Amino acid sequence: MINVLFSLDENYIYPLKVLIHSLIENHPNESFRMYLLHAGIKSETLKELETNLKREGNHELIDIYCKDFFKESDELAITRYYALEMYLWMFAPSILPSDIDRILYLDPDIINVGDIRSLYNQSFEGHSFIATNYKYKTKWVQPFNNLRLRNFESENYFNSGVVMMNMKKLRQVADPDQLVEAIRENKSILILPDQDIFNMLYHNDIKEEDWRIYNMNPKVYEKLKVIFPNRYNFQMIDDKVVFIHYLGKNKPWDKREKYKYALGKYYFEAERKTYSETDYANKGNKE
Repeated sequence: MINVLFSLDENYIYPLKVLIHSLIENHPNESFRMYLLHAGIKSETLKELETNLKREGNHELIDIYCKDFFKESDELAITRYYALEMYLWMFAPSILPSDIDRILYLDPDIINVGDIRSLYNQSFEGHSFIATNYKYKTKWVQPFNNLRLRNFESENYFNSGVVMMNMKKLRQVADPDQLVEAIRENKSILILPDQDIFNMLYHNDIKEEDWRIYNMNPKVYEKLKVIFPNRYNFQMIDDKVVFIHYLGKNKPWDKREKYKYALGKYYFEAERKTYSETDYANKGNKE
């Protein structure tokens, strides 16, 4: 059984279905237990997700309404500028069942194109998390991040879109009150809110993995395929990459034919397999 965690609102249900289908398609002999943390997704939407997942095989969707987890003052502190769902995944050690020893958190703007077990089953080596760091960015902006987040000894800035969570350790070391307080005290300096807090609190407790395999960035791929065409090409994606992460404001399901990055083709292929031709056409006509 593979445990997967999502944290989102109704607006991301459409790409979430594509992500879920891609996970199941790439792991036909695995069963998934998927936890969805939310603050008010409609019951009919959740029921449809659950029905679709059961239709795909021996899989389970467990949705958890999380607003009741917070005191009113804490919820107000967290949601002053950003949606509660953005942060919920970091509270998972206090929300999810105590028998979960590890779980893979994924942003919904991701698709799976390879075997996740190389990431999911690896040792944490004593760390609370496994995540990726876009080093091509870090070396230029790290001094600014160190000053902004006051983690002066850190040489890394980890992406929070693909994160393995060591739940067994986190139940011992993670403090939800500390997390709320960090959000409350630093809300004016946050740029990528959950990612900033993740790096602020846990930068020295994260094992690094290769972003080129587990968190491929379509924008960066465009540059790499020009500089290193023999190394970065569709064959490399097919053979080595596990997750493609459609970061930033330009999402393939919004831009459609205007999406300019080559790796969009993997999203559109997965989307066509997920949705009926009618659903797919209707989505395109809304843009």
